[in-house]
Amino acid sequence: MRLNKEKRALLLPALALAWAAQAWGNTDTTQVVVALNEAAVIGVDFQTESLTDAPKSLTVLQPAEWQSSTSITEALEFIPGVDVQSRGAWGVQTDISIRGGSFEQVALRVDGMRWSAPHTGHHLMNIPIDPEDLGHVEVVKSGAGPWAGVGAFSGAINMKTNTGSSANRATFTAELGSFDWQRVRAHVDWNTGNISHGLSISRASTSGHISNADATIQRLMYGWIWSTGAHRFKGLVAGETKAFGAQNFYSSKYPDQYEETGAAVAQITWNMDRSKWRFSGGAQGRFHQDRFELFREGAGWYESTDDGFYVAQLATPDTAGWYAPGLSWYAGANQHRSMGAAANALAQWKSGNWTLSAAADARTETIRSNRLGKAPEAPIEGEDSDDDPYTLGDTRQNLDAYASAKWSTVNWLATATAGFNSNSRFGNSFLPAAQVVRKLGTHARLFASAGRSVRHPSFTDLYYDVGGAVGSDSLLSEYANQAEVGFRMVMRPTDASNLIVESTRFYREGTNLIDWILYDGSDVFQAANLSEIEFEGGDLSVQYTAASSNAPRITMARLSATWMDADRASAGFTSNYVLDFVRTKYDAVVRLEGGSPLAFTVRGSMQERNGVAMQWEDAKLLQLWGAEVAFKGNDGARLAWRGNVRLDNLFDVQYADRGSVLQPGRMVRFGLTFEWTE
Repeated sequence: MRLNKEKRALLLPALALAWAAQAWGNTDTTQVVVALNEAAVIGVDFQTESLTDAPKSLTVLQPAEWQSSTSITEALEFIPGVDVQSRGAWGVQTDISIRGGSFEQVALRVDGMRWSAPHTGHHLMNIPIDPEDLGHVEVVKSGAGPWAGVGAFSGAINMKTNTGSSANRATFTAELGSFDWQRVRAHVDWNTGNISHGLSISRASTSGHISNADATIQRLMYGWIWSTGAHRFKGLVAGETKAFGAQNFYSSKYPDQYEETGAAVAQITWNMDRSKWRFSGGAQGRFHQDRFELFREGAGWYESTDDGFYVAQLATPDTAGWYAPGLSWYAGANQHRSMGAAANALAQWKSGNWTLSAAADARTETIRSNRLGKAPEAPIEGEDSDDDPYTLGDTRQNLDAYASAKWSTVNWLATATAGFNSNSRFGNSFLPAAQVVRKLGTHARLFASAGRSVRHPSFTDLYYDVGGAVGSDSLLSEYANQAEVGFRMVMRPTDASNLIVESTRFYREGTNLIDWILYDGSDVFQAANLSEIEFEGGDLSVQYTAASSNAPRITMARLSATWMDADRASAGFTSNYVLDFVRTKYDAVVRLEGGSPLAFTVRGSMQERNGVAMQWEDAKLLQLWGAEVAFKGNDGARLAWRGNVRLDNLFDVQYADRGSVLQPGRMVRFGLTFEWTE
C-alpha cells in the first residue's frame, strides 16, 4: 500500500505547519526557558544547544543506562525508534537501525569526529571504548546528511568520552556471569598542569551460550584534554581486539564460522570561542582489520591439508567447499584491512538574531583485501606479493560540506542549510535541509524539519563474492528525502525534577536503496538497488528525571512507543535488510533510588517485526525484560566501592536477532568496582 496524498500532505510542508502553530500557541515569553541537567545536547548539526529547542527528535541517555552494560549497544536496545540487531551478544557484533534504516544508514560521531566503516557497516559499532569511559550519549532519530555527511541517512549517534576529571583517581572492576562471563577493567585519571589524562584497559571473555559462541574482547584507551586560554584540545588513542565464534553469523548453510577483528583510532579535536566567532577542527585516523573464516580453523574444527583442502573431524567428517573430487571453491579465510583518514573544520559567526556556519569534512577511505577490491596495475613497492594476502584493494575520497544560516527570535528558530557531497567514485550530490522551531510559551515547542541524505555503497556491497553472497560493482548511491514534525513539552514539576513529553511523525522516501536480496528459487544473496520505497511512522515518549533524595523515589523513567510502515513488501524476493524493520516497538526504563545504598532498575522492550531476519517463539511480539540492583559503600570516602547484579532476558525468551543466530537466554552478571580518590 502506498502512502496516500493526504498523509504526505501532513508531513512535507513542515514550515507551513510550524507557521500555523502561532495561531493557537501560548506566546507568553516573560519566563526563561528551564535549563535541564541533560540540556547540553550535541544536536542534529552537532553544535551544543538546549534540548528544549532541538529541531529534531532525539533521546539523551542517562549514565545509569549504559554504565552497567558490556557494550553501549546494550543500552541502545531500549531507546525509542532504535532497533538493535545482535549477531554476537556482549557487544561482539551489533547492527544499529534507526527508524527502519539499515545498519549502513546510521552515522556515528565520537568527540566531534565522524567514524566510518568503509569495509562494511557491520563493523561501525566496533568501538574501542568501554561504556564506563563515555560521558554523553544521544540518538538523533532522523536523517542528518547535510551536517553529518555520508551515512547519516536515517539518524545519528553522538558520543563524548568523559576524559577530564579534576581529581586523581583509580578504579578496578571485576565481573562474573552466565556462560563463563569474566571481565576485568582498570582505569586511572590524573592531571599534569592544565592537562587531564585518562587511561583504561579491559579484558572480557565468555565460553558462549551455544557451541562456537565463545568470545574474547580486549580494549585499551587513552584520552586527554588540554585547555589554554580560549583554546581547548581533546585527544583520543584507542584500540580493540575481538576473537569470537561466529555460529551462523552470515550464513546458516555454513554454520561453523569464526572471526577476528581489530580496531584502532587516533584523533585530536580543537575548538575556540572568541567574541562573535567560534572555530573547531579535528583530524583522525581509524584502522580496522578483519579475518573471517567461513569454516572455523583450528584443532577440533577445520585444518588445512597438504593438498590445499580444509578438513574437519567433527561428529560427521567434512571438507570445506567440497563439491567434486579435486575441486573446492573455498580457499581459506577472508582477510581485510581498511583505513580512514579524515579532517574536519567549522567556522561560526553569531550576531544579533543571526548565526552563520560553514563546515567541511574531508576523508580518504582505503581497503586492502584478498576478497574485496581490484587488482593493482603494478606491484606495490616494498611488498612481496608471494607473502602478502592483501592482493586486492580500492581507495576513494569523500568531501562533505555545508553552509547554513540560523535565524532566532523570541518565538522562532529557523535554519536553512545547503549541504554538498563529492565522492571520487560516485560523483556529486546536493543535500538541502530546513528546520524550524516554534516556541509556544516557556515549556512547549513545535518543531519541523525536512532534508535529503545520501549513502554510498560499502566495499563489501561492491565486491564481495563468496559463500552464497555476491556484491555488485555497478551499485548506485542511495538517497532519502525525509520530513519530520513534532511537539515537545519540557517541564520542571519540582526544582529537582524534569519531565519531557515528545510526539513526532516522520516520513522518508528512499530511492536506489541498497539491499542484499534472495530471489525466489535462488540460493544466492545479491546486492542490488531497490526502486523507490516510502516509509512513514511516529513515536511518543515520556521521560522523567529527578535528583536522588533521602527517601526512595523514581529518579529516571522513560516510556515510549514507536510505529512505522513501508509502502512495499518483498514480492518475488526476500529482503535481508531494507524491508526488515521493527513495525511497532514499546520501551520502558524505570530507576528507583534514594534512602539506602541500593538502586533498582527495570527495563523492557516489546517488538513486532516486519520481515524475516528476526525469529522467536511468539511470532507476534518479542518481549525482552531485564532488572538490575546496584549498591555502593563508603560513598564519598577516599576508598569507595560499588557493585551491581544485572539480569537480562528475564523470561528466558529464545529468539534470533539476525536469521538463525540464536541469542542467549536468561543471563545474570555480577560486578564490583573499587575506586580510590586522592
